[in-house]
Amino acid sequence: MLLVPRDCPSASPARSRLLVGAALKYFARHFRRPIEMVLVAEELGVSEACLEFCFDQSRGMTPFEALQHHRLNRLFQAITAQPQQALGAAIRDCGLRTTAETLAQFEETFGIAMPLFRQTCRRAADDRQFRRHHPRRDSLVIPARPRPLRAIHPGKPRLVS
Repeated sequence: MLLVPRDCPSASPARSRLLVGAALKYFARHFRRPIEMVLVAEELGVSEACLEFCFDQSRGMTPFEALQHHRLNRLFQAITAQPQQALGAAIRDCGLRTTAETLAQFEETFGIAMPLFRQTCRRAADDRQFRRHHPRRDSLVIPARPRPLRAIHPGKPRLVS
């Protein structure tokens, strides 16, 4: 259990959430640039120890982990919106630094390798573009058909695989 830093305004979970919310807004405004947590804490009028305590109390993570999570979410959104963008540029635009480390964090966070995710987004964008300009869009949809049932035991129908 963490001890409450002396300069922390309150150990109340509600106050911690307010402070964390303010820090998250700061991250959203400045995520593209390098961010030092001591400066975030100063901006919010608390010590770095208090900021860490509040993040731990309300989110179960450090402020740096929350910032990285925010940046990775922005990267996910950027790749989804513009899958043709170069990965290195997208990574830098989100305030992340090393490609290898970011690739590993992306896969750990979202459960898919970033190059595969980008390829999937590219295919989806290409498909949307094709469908948009196809003269008979309705004919591109394959109707679902029910799978046949096969009796294995009398009275117990089962789906065929």
